[in-house]
Amino acid sequence: MIIQILSNFCDEGYLEKERYNFTSPFFAGANVAFRRGVFEQLGLYDERCATGEDHDICLRAAGAGWDLYFQPKALVRHNNKGKLRRFIRRWFYYGFKHPYVYKKHTPKALQVYLVNRGAGQGYLYSCVLNIKKSPLHLVIFITPFLTMHIFLILTIVTALLGLNITTWMFGSVTVLAGLAYLKSDVDLKHPLQSIVFAGLRYTANMALLVGGLLGSLRLGMLYISGTLDYKG
Repeated sequence: MIIQILSNFCDEGYLEKERYNFTSPFFAGANVAFRRGVFEQLGLYDERCATGEDHDICLRAAGAGWDLYFQPKALVRHNNKGKLRRFIRRWFYYGFKHPYVYKKHTPKALQVYLVNRGAGQGYLYSCVLNIKKSPLHLVIFITPFLTMHIFLILTIVTALLGLNITTWMFGSVTVLAGLAYLKSDVDLKHPLQSIVFAGLRYTANMALLVGGLLGSLRLGMLYISGTLDYKG
């Protein structure tokens, strides 16, 4: 699962041991270095990972007892070029291929993760439901983005059925979830830039969500992806 492409850590230092789990931040392959001993012990990158190979190797290294150290002064600039169509396809591809990494590192279970504000930039997730004796592999990340769309659908359905009070209630939740989702995009000093960024982030998240759903069904599981929830 792509929790965050970038690290959430702002201060130099080692990642805490208890944060070595699948919802922890990881080091993107675009800017990371490993000791040779890591690969001698664990082997190389998993070539079956079409995406998320960096997350996979970080999890494997942490699980084998290696420490991950964040150095904020080690900066690189990564410029993604391309048209909107290529941008959408890239995020759909991330979502479609990443369920393999999640399935590889988690047992068959019904798991529900809830988004919450973490230290620094972005969101972290807490597991609020973990039923290990599940016949299917079901994973759901509850985010403002997902909540907004679920209640939007409920609002439309109840409106068509003429359930006015229920429609108003569902509509209110939709608005609140939408405001929570858009909060990080708003910059009153740059309104046009805010609109453009919000549109791009929405497009990326929708492609990621749909890709994750379709990719997981292909693997015989149900995977409702987390989303890109911060401006970086």
